[in-house]
Amino acid sequence: MNTAMAQKILREIQYATIATVCADGAPWNTPVFCACDEAGQIYWSSRPDAVHSRNLQRDPRAFIVIYNSKAGEGEGVGLYLDAKVEMIEDPAEIKTALKLLGNRRGKPFKYPAKFIGEGPQRIYRATAHKAWTNGADLDQDGDFIRDYRVELGL
Repeated sequence: MNTAMAQKILREIQYATIATVCADGAPWNTPVFCACDEAGQIYWSSRPDAVHSRNLQRDPRAFIVIYNSKAGEGEGVGLYLDAKVEMIEDPAEIKTALKLLGNRRGKPFKYPAKFIGEGPQRIYRATAHKAWTNGADLDQDGDFIRDYRVELGL
């Protein structure tokens, strides 16, 4: 797989799982509706008091997986991202992210104020430092015997 396939996954798959670590070291994984920009940065909205949001406030590292959960065995291609996540506070960037998310959901966001100040949601941006996709080895009968990751150049 190449970066073109990774970009295709980012364009076509609407949900990502965001893996974070709780203060006590416990893993936490959350699916989010997301959109990405031309640079491959991923945006989503979440409540700032959600477990994953609190985890990211304490430690901005996340591991993100984007994949088609309806693909059959051996047919799925996933994108794995080691990323740094930031809560966006710049009003212009919030507006840009909301446009991306609104376009993806097919319905614009009318009230950006919901994502700043006392609003119930915040916009988060993930920037990947490393990226991988999956590969697989099959035996002579075409049965799956081993999977592996292939690092992509960013």
